[in-house]
Amino acid sequence: MEHSSDLALLQQIKANDHAAFDVLFDRYWEKLYKAAFARLGDDGIAQDIVQEIFIKVWQRREKLSINTSIENYLHGAVRFSVISHFRSQQASDLRMQDALERINLLEDSIDAIADYIELEKTLEEAENGMPEMLKKVYRLRCDNLSVKAIAGELGLADQTVKNYIAEATRRLRIVIVEKYPEKHLTYLALLLPLLHK
Repeated sequence: MEHSSDLALLQQIKANDHAAFDVLFDRYWEKLYKAAFARLGDDGIAQDIVQEIFIKVWQRREKLSINTSIENYLHGAVRFSVISHFRSQQASDLRMQDALERINLLEDSIDAIADYIELEKTLEEAENGMPEMLKKVYRLRCDNLSVKAIAGELGLADQTVKNYIAEATRRLRIVIVEKYPEKHLTYLALLLPLLHK
């Protein structure tokens, strides 16, 4: 069962197969934890968020409808949960206040994980259309790496990395404005500060 595809596992999970759920959990637990920890910097909260995501997958297994890959769905759930976590905190420091201001803009527009997953899917498609180096810089930036850290990892000058980030931003802005004309300002309010922090 360890070699089963994600889709096969999902079908078995929908049929109440605990063993299939365990395989899915083992397959993605560490990746999701690392993604949550990179955004939160808190081991306990990161673990709690990932646990909660898997609990919800099991609880909703019979009605679960995933239109993207399971891995993308789970990563989208992590990002959405991180946003929800920030929104629920009584933040006092400036970094958290800044994050909360951006997140509050989303309350009316992204009120369900389905909306967020749709945005994630759009961003993923835009990312897939990027040249390889631009894609690498964008992914590392999304994982909260600094310009200097990205430059060091990829062997680029700091200014080159900044140029790549500006180009990735330009492309994503165009895609979001075209696809979400009514919500694009809200979506950009979340996306752009993450790229330009």
